[in-house]
Amino acid sequence: MPKHLYRHIPASLALLAATTVYAQSPSFSLNGTAGLIDMPTAQMLPDGETAWTFSNSSTAYGGSLTFQMLPNLETSVHFMTLPDWTAIGEPLFAQSLDLKYQILPESGSMPSVAIGSRGFLTNGPLSSEYIVASKSVGYGMTVTGGLGWGRLGSYRPIGTISTRPAADSTLGINHLFTGDVALFGGLEWDTPVKGLSLKAEYSSDAYTGEQVFGEFEHESPLNFGIDYEPIHGVSVGGYYNYGSDFGLRLTLSGNPNRPIVSPDFGIGPVPVNPRLGDYDRSEGWADSPMTTEFLVSALAPVLEAEGIVIEEARITGNTIDLYVSNNSMPQTTKAIGRIVRTLSVALPHSVEVFRITPVASGLATTTVEIRRSDLEAQVDRPNAGPDSWATTRFTDASNHLPESAWTRNIYPDFNWSLNPIIPVNLASNGAAASVDVLLNASASYRLSRGFSVNGSLTQKIVGNIGEDAETSTSSTPVRSNFALYQTGGPTLDRLTADYDFKLAPSTYARVSGGYLERMFAGVSGEVLWMPTSQNWGVGAEVSAVQQRGYDDMFGFEDYQTVTGHASFYWDTGYNGIEAQVDVGRYLAGDIGSTVTLTRRFTNGWEVSGFVTLTDMSFEDFGEGKFAKGVSLSIPLRWTMPLETRSATGVSFGTIGGDGGARLELGERLYTTIRDYDVVDFNETWGAFWQ
Repeated sequence: MPKHLYRHIPASLALLAATTVYAQSPSFSLNGTAGLIDMPTAQMLPDGETAWTFSNSSTAYGGSLTFQMLPNLETSVHFMTLPDWTAIGEPLFAQSLDLKYQILPESGSMPSVAIGSRGFLTNGPLSSEYIVASKSVGYGMTVTGGLGWGRLGSYRPIGTISTRPAADSTLGINHLFTGDVALFGGLEWDTPVKGLSLKAEYSSDAYTGEQVFGEFEHESPLNFGIDYEPIHGVSVGGYYNYGSDFGLRLTLSGNPNRPIVSPDFGIGPVPVNPRLGDYDRSEGWADSPMTTEFLVSALAPVLEAEGIVIEEARITGNTIDLYVSNNSMPQTTKAIGRIVRTLSVALPHSVEVFRITPVASGLATTTVEIRRSDLEAQVDRPNAGPDSWATTRFTDASNHLPESAWTRNIYPDFNWSLNPIIPVNLASNGAAASVDVLLNASASYRLSRGFSVNGSLTQKIVGNIGEDAETSTSSTPVRSNFALYQTGGPTLDRLTADYDFKLAPSTYARVSGGYLERMFAGVSGEVLWMPTSQNWGVGAEVSAVQQRGYDDMFGFEDYQTVTGHASFYWDTGYNGIEAQVDVGRYLAGDIGSTVTLTRRFTNGWEVSGFVTLTDMSFEDFGEGKFAKGVSLSIPLRWTMPLETRSATGVSFGTIGGDGGARLELGERLYTTIRDYDVVDFNETWGAFWQ
């Protein structure tokens, strides 16, 4: 079954742009992790570091994404092609999920110590485990030594721990730290030449499979290499391995904690206008509808200048309710802070309670209630941050204010965008790479706050993805005919009518119908229960769909199915990590679950990885019997001095596999509203006073 690896060039360019201003980046191994050449080290990348690596040697080529998920946990996903691996001389497409956990950091005379697994959870051709220690010894020299199992225990083992099952790529843990164990080690010298380091290692990998099935010759366990980082974020390496092989590596890296440009802090907030002790408390002015409408009409352009749009408003003698859309400020808490400052200047003195409700994709989320007297007492005072948090009240919002409220008269509203997309397929049908240049046009016609019609059309300008595409032999080709959709003229990726609404203040709902994605059309419904005061929620989604035609933009194939999932969402509150578990029926009719872990940074960076396991047979599912992938979202403001909520994304995973395939809808409900619960407000509350 072909494995397709996709990335969007803009995200890689964002990483490449990080090359302009910072000191030397960490040392990477041939497989894109912190390491020597073929062997691991106990060192860790900086927290949050994200690195794309492309490597090529006679034994393997492909790409990997490495992410430092936590300060002591390194994760990496690899999609590699092993040429001439099988007995019939065809390439083997191998996926692996690697984990490395640092048990002890380096300190004083003690080395750093780490434990790791390559090909975690699968006993495949790349699977191995290790324990490793690394120590800086001065003069830019780092010494590493360790014990390896699996592939890393195959050259001159020094002992055996039980019996290791034969490699078969199946899911399990029985193989971990079993079988032969061997020694490995090496040296790295960070030379006086800036960005240049030299490496030498003793490898414990015998490359047994490559010698049996291919023409690889293992002449020596010694590997030598040169790494050079001409500018931060771009690292290249050249290696001479095993006395017979040359390897090359290119790594592009970036870190959410190191923006390329200084952030745009704008012109600063307006000052709070404190009321005097004997201020006028009369509320008679609120009896005039003309007065309240005049106040809202005067507020609207002031807030719009900061990218904040008033959707609905209601003013009484002592309270104002505002439903607002934040179109530019990256943190909603910053937008709320700017709003209440403006209200303190613009509103009559009798208005004491400010209630602000952010609206996302037509859905009212959380009402943030701030008392004007608290604002006046806290501004420009020590401990203003924690004090303001303690006095702010958060409640689930009704989807609309009472009918007597002021509403923005802008509907219908039309928006559109035109963007180039350049997908790159790194390994498919034995090809090293194939590339398309696409032009994508998207449009949204919003008839009311919750109801919209959305479309997306793509035209291939030039490229070779889909050339010589053959019809899949799978009994349920829900994704394995992916290439057949990439062969020609304009493609309708989406044309749907979408209605987002609330069943109750803490219960959200969505109904969508039409051409839901490039390969399927039908109807889809979703419900999410997510009270703002808690860090978890549950949801359910069900869709009835029919497969779309390969060549006909509006036509259909015969395949129909019903797919749906129950989902659990948990914002752990620990280092921005969120967890999601989906259980249900996938497009091919297989039953299983998907586990997704996401780390979100307060500046908008987001890295997520998933694994999917279903009851589909190993022969039909393919390598590993489970799907895996990684996605990365980089905010535009990280690369440009702009106040914007826009981001560019890149995905790296299995496309074209039928097992565990799920509908590729637009934003699901949790993605839409997850920024607006108390946990997220707490994490970003520091922006309230900016």
